[in-house]
Amino acid sequence: MNINTYFPKKITDSFIVQQLALFTARFSFNSNHRIFIVLLMAIISIGIVWLIHSATQTVTETAAGKKIAQSPLTVEVATFTQHDWDIEALLSPLNKVTFEPHQGNFINLGSRDFLWLTVTLPPNPREISLNTSLEISLKTSTEKSPKQTQILVLKKNRIYTPVELHYLTLNEGWAKEVVQGSPQFHQNIVIRLPNEILANTFYLKLHGRYLRTSLYLFDDKAFFDDLQQTSLVSGLFYGMLLLFSLYHLMLYLRLKEPSYLAYSVMLLLLGSWFLSGQGWIEYFLPNATYLKNMTVIIGGLLIVSIGEFAKHYLQISTLSRRIYKVLVLAQLLLLLLLVARLSLQSLLPASIKQLSYGLGLSTCFIIFIACFSAAIIGVKKQKNAAGYYLTATILFFVMATIMGLSAGNIIDFHFSWPLLQMTSAIEIIIFSAGLVSIYYQQQQNEMAVEIELQQAQQKLVKQLEISNQLKDKVLNNVVDHKLFPELAKVTAFLPDIIYVQALGNDSLVVYKKNHRKSKIELACNLQNLLESFGDEYLIRIHKSYLVNPLQVMSLQRRTSADYDLQLGKETVPVGRKYLNEAKKLV
Repeated sequence: MNINTYFPKKITDSFIVQQLALFTARFSFNSNHRIFIVLLMAIISIGIVWLIHSATQTVTETAAGKKIAQSPLTVEVATFTQHDWDIEALLSPLNKVTFEPHQGNFINLGSRDFLWLTVTLPPNPREISLNTSLEISLKTSTEKSPKQTQILVLKKNRIYTPVELHYLTLNEGWAKEVVQGSPQFHQNIVIRLPNEILANTFYLKLHGRYLRTSLYLFDDKAFFDDLQQTSLVSGLFYGMLLLFSLYHLMLYLRLKEPSYLAYSVMLLLLGSWFLSGQGWIEYFLPNATYLKNMTVIIGGLLIVSIGEFAKHYLQISTLSRRIYKVLVLAQLLLLLLLVARLSLQSLLPASIKQLSYGLGLSTCFIIFIACFSAAIIGVKKQKNAAGYYLTATILFFVMATIMGLSAGNIIDFHFSWPLLQMTSAIEIIIFSAGLVSIYYQQQQNEMAVEIELQQAQQKLVKQLEISNQLKDKVLNNVVDHKLFPELAKVTAFLPDIIYVQALGNDSLVVYKKNHRKSKIELACNLQNLLESFGDEYLIRIHKSYLVNPLQVMSLQRRTSADYDLQLGKETVPVGRKYLNEAKKLV
């Protein structure tokens, strides 16, 4: 059935449904093709994300639209030492600590507790702008002017440790500043470099295992431009999350489908996780101390919601009861660990905390594997929604693997919050496309049911008209009343008759029932049927055959003078006397 030929009024208000209907009518893809296309789009999306990441490593645009060139600022990393020396001991010739040149601005402590860096500024101020390698904007001046203040920014992950700034001054010798992350700047370290730094060189001491940070250097204008740009990107991302969440919540209220509600909750938790991870919650709610350091808790709830969404979206209970039970148990265990972390965190020793953290990660991995396995089963069973879910899950797995390898300092990849937002946006679009396909399929099913109901209603009305006409003919003595019981047998399927064959004084009626051929014998002859139902449903084409003129048929020559009517898979002979009538039917 062509889905463009009929749209019930209750669904024509959906622009998405109409566009999908037009697309489906123009292009017909089977399930394998659709899944292949979605997977291809995911691979292309990963390539786009990687290109964007590479582009941000080479070029950043300033507010004035000028390209920022690479800065001559250099970073050197101290060789690994287990001695927690102060700056003077570190630089003492007796300790023989060397500094090795470091490429780029990305620093990963890995399993080290601390790390010393030497940062050297360019010797002569000149107009320089730096992209992700190091961003500098220094104003050139040929006249004598005071040294321009510069701002050092360390954009880091959620490791709440301070940074020590050590620099040599002319009058006071070595000076030290300890700087904490600021909620105002998304928990990043922001240091306004003192003008008293000699030789344009200073030292940084980073703390915290698995701390990942990138160094950036700005003047005042470039700093606020970068802050504005970052806030704009985050605002667009959070606006997208809120819009998609409200949209799917409205779909749930309309359709009462749990997958839409689960997806809406998942998007809200995803937004909360980003808000906590980027420090926005602490910035907007500085007095809500109970909301600080909640990134792990919200992340755990997000994983639980991902599993809940998968249960409804993939209908895991119907795909595999075993996977469904494993998923439910893993969700309950993760919720139990989150409650224990909230209530007993201050009472448990560090070893127990690490054990529970590892158990939580393992549980998250089990949830992911259960959802992934269910998606594979769904794809094998040619469920379109499973193809979308599998695509988004593969993208999530790729990005999570890159993050894990980067966190372990196995690969040198700077996985920043903005890039994570981009990949999350791609996953949201893929999931939403799958939900739209489900919505579209539901609308198509409703439309098909409504069409069937209307056809059944029309058929009942027609049957009632035929029965009334037959009764009138019996009452008017046009038809023998003794034949009424036999004739009434065919009124229910009169439009579905293929042909009627004479069997002496009886008749054999061949008709379609549920797309299959059925037969019934009547104790009346062909003339009785013609007199009772007229030419609308039955026409004689042979002394022993009547056919239904409403069906598709073709005329085929059997001999030079004889013809047959082809009624689908059935063949009925045509009498020479009735050849003209048969030709009118074709």
